[in-house]
Amino acid sequence: MDRSGLERLVEKEEETTTDRVRRSILASEQQFDGIYGIRDVKENLMDALERASFISKQGYIPIILLIGPSGSGKTEIINSMIRSYKNYTKTDRMFTLNINGVKCPYNENPYNLYRSILPVSIPDGAGKAILNKKRPEICYTCEQNLEKSNGKEIKLDGIFPQSSITEFGDNVLSLNFINVIKNSNRSILTISADKSRFENINPKVFQFMNNIYDNNLSDMAGNRIPLDSLIIMHSNESFMELPDEAKRESRPLLERIIRVNVRRNLSYSAEEKMAQELNIPVLKTIPHALGYMAKFNVLSRVDLSGTGSETDELENILELLDYYDSSRLGELERNMTRSMSNFLSKLLPDYGYYISDKDKVENRYLKDAAKSLIVYGNEYKSGWTTGVSPRSITDILDFNYSSNKAKDYISFSDIARYINNNLDRLNEDKADDIKNYIDKLVVDNVGSDVGYAILSFYYGEHFKDYTNAITAYSNLLINNKQDEEFKDQNGYLSEASRYFDVEGLKNEINHFKFRKMPLGVVNYSPTFESLFGFLISTGKEFIKKESKFKSFIGESGKEVEKNSELYPYIAGFLKSRFGYFDEAVEEAFKIYKEGTIFYDE
Repeated sequence: MDRSGLERLVEKEEETTTDRVRRSILASEQQFDGIYGIRDVKENLMDALERASFISKQGYIPIILLIGPSGSGKTEIINSMIRSYKNYTKTDRMFTLNINGVKCPYNENPYNLYRSILPVSIPDGAGKAILNKKRPEICYTCEQNLEKSNGKEIKLDGIFPQSSITEFGDNVLSLNFINVIKNSNRSILTISADKSRFENINPKVFQFMNNIYDNNLSDMAGNRIPLDSLIIMHSNESFMELPDEAKRESRPLLERIIRVNVRRNLSYSAEEKMAQELNIPVLKTIPHALGYMAKFNVLSRVDLSGTGSETDELENILELLDYYDSSRLGELERNMTRSMSNFLSKLLPDYGYYISDKDKVENRYLKDAAKSLIVYGNEYKSGWTTGVSPRSITDILDFNYSSNKAKDYISFSDIARYINNNLDRLNEDKADDIKNYIDKLVVDNVGSDVGYAILSFYYGEHFKDYTNAITAYSNLLINNKQDEEFKDQNGYLSEASRYFDVEGLKNEINHFKFRKMPLGVVNYSPTFESLFGFLISTGKEFIKKESKFKSFIGESGKEVEKNSELYPYIAGFLKSRFGYFDEAVEEAFKIYKEGTIFYDE
């Protein structure tokens, strides 16, 4: 390759590996694919990559440290970055030197050859920009082959650099580590520090890592190794908070590392979404199955000390966690209502009950309430140590196969078995509370679905007219317009009251401040489904059931009467409208009668 060919190589200066990694993530259709929630962590990581790009352009090798609790997704984040980078290098080709028929053993950047022979000064601007960087030297092998070829046998070989993984410990001083460096040069080197605390590491390791950072690394024969890599370390050890004495040897390296805290995901809906995005190996699931298990997984990891045992409080904890996101705190403030006051006042007793004066304390109150579950001082609390683990998704995928006979569906009995089998994961003093909460959640949903089907049977062809009348009437009450007379022009509200307790509905709405009503009922114009679901969950009988229902439900302790005319109608309604399957319908009737998913206990 002649001199002009080398000059053409640097007409457009090639990106460093860190630049390419960052660009690969930005170019990815789904950044950090398979990782949901923890948006603030992803943003912090992209900021860290931007800092690392600046470092790499100065000729150094950046080191990013992902530090967080076990199961917070550090490995998945790294794997996602590697996948994005591999896809990027397939479309944006990379090359290395081939001199005298021998490919560079380190996959070094071909621009190193041009930079290494640049004169002391070059008049054009591009040359000055290159000279501002550390002047690299080509590797010993390429240098020897260059002398033999007299500069005539220089070619470029296309490459697809491979990422490597190693552990942080004395093994980085071994001969094998040089091979790890070779494999991962111009790619990502992942170093796990989980099994070796920094204070127990040989001080020579820290010097070795500092040499890597300075791009001043040589092999055992003293030959310099040209590096252009991104190093990502990950650890669940708190070595960044070592006492000063233990930090003495590690401080120079620690001061150079770019640290990114990785907290566990706090949102149960994000966990549920993860499961939905995966190929779950079951054909059918009962309604809300993934939600039940996701909520259980969340509650098994959140610090519940200081909270009561009421199921409403557990639901509010989940709701609060689900809304918490650094970018969605404003949404949390908008959607929280007076119904949260009792729960929030226990978390922050100094502030007393909810005060609705927005100009004074509301915004501060709600922010403090959200942070009280998540942050203590400047450190993560429940989110850092006991938040939602992405690994709990494996429970959702695998739990159905823990029995001797695998099934192709998830039923109510599976949910009951799942809870019972995992009670040992809960704090002993909260196990019964969480179990009862999930049980009540299932029972309420089943009761709402069955009750909805019963009303549909009674209302017949005017079902939509009657439910629209009830919904319009409830909206009038919710919006504090009780003084306005509801115009029941077609008489549908009066007709609906034959089978539905409209007066009871009015009392519930007028006294909603004594209950924790759902946000969808209080803040918005509710649908009949959301309104009815809440009313059924209060435990009151809002349906005025006729003798047909008594015949259908049968005597206590016996199964539902299958010969009743209600049976085929309700069974069909549950299947067509709510997605129940045959086995789920039978279990739903048992739950409806017994009032628990643990009816077999």
